[in-house]
Amino acid sequence: MVEEKILIVDDDDVELKRDSDILKAVGYEVIGCKSGAEALEYLNNNPVELVVLDVNMPNMNGFDVCLNIRKQFPLDDLPIIFLTNQENEASVTQGFQSGASDFVCKSAAPDILLARIGVHLRLARSLRNLREISLTDDLTGAYNRRHAICSLRELFARSKRYGTNFSIIYFDLNGLKKINDQHGHLAGDLLLRSVVNVCNKLLRESDMLFRMGGDEFMVICPDTDLKGAFVCAERMQAAVKSLTIVDQTVAFAYGTASSTEDYKDMDEMLRSVDASMYDCKRKMRAERS
Repeated sequence: MVEEKILIVDDDDVELKRDSDILKAVGYEVIGCKSGAEALEYLNNNPVELVVLDVNMPNMNGFDVCLNIRKQFPLDDLPIIFLTNQENEASVTQGFQSGASDFVCKSAAPDILLARIGVHLRLARSLRNLREISLTDDLTGAYNRRHAICSLRELFARSKRYGTNFSIIYFDLNGLKKINDQHGHLAGDLLLRSVVNVCNKLLRESDMLFRMGGDEFMVICPDTDLKGAFVCAERMQAAVKSLTIVDQTVAFAYGTASSTEDYKDMDEMLRSVDASMYDCKRKMRAERS
């Protein structure tokens, strides 16, 4: 059963119903909009997998609608297919320049439209899978260091421009090396996956957990001050301490930093959270001695 949601934008009631019925007949979920403004408003609040767009519409033509959609959704995120009678060279060129993925003539057989839609949906799924692989740590399923730096850079720039707050938690696992040495890397791998699982259960949907390398992890907490980051870190620390892998526990040392501290750049913020984490490690060693 096909589950993708497709948005059709056409000011003609007859053609909108005809095209919607074609797609619904093969199992697509179809949303119809009669104007560019209505379509843009819908996309602001609802995800779709593909857009089928008419060119000749009043107030805002299809090219302008496509340009506006591309401000929010890049070409590899959302396929847009123009369904139109305008197949002259100038229109096709303008369509692709505005961000279209494909053109289909309205007089073409329905099977051609369905085939083009199928190709672009499969391509979009493949691109999403590749993107997910490139951003994810293979072992734990957490996001990887590359994604961490990109996300942090974007959040830092947004914070400077709009004054939005966010915090980061940096932590490492004391005891992983001992488990690897005494029980093998399979046991160590199990520990790392278990840590990610218990931490993800405590994080909000907007929070992001990254494996920075080895036994080090980072959490980005949007719209969170330093106090909120501390509470989150304490909860994760308690959860990790409760884990027992091959009859051994691991210590959880963490540091926090918040954009409210007005760091001059991202690197300064990372140095601060790293220093905070190592201060925590020193205190933990002092308590054990």
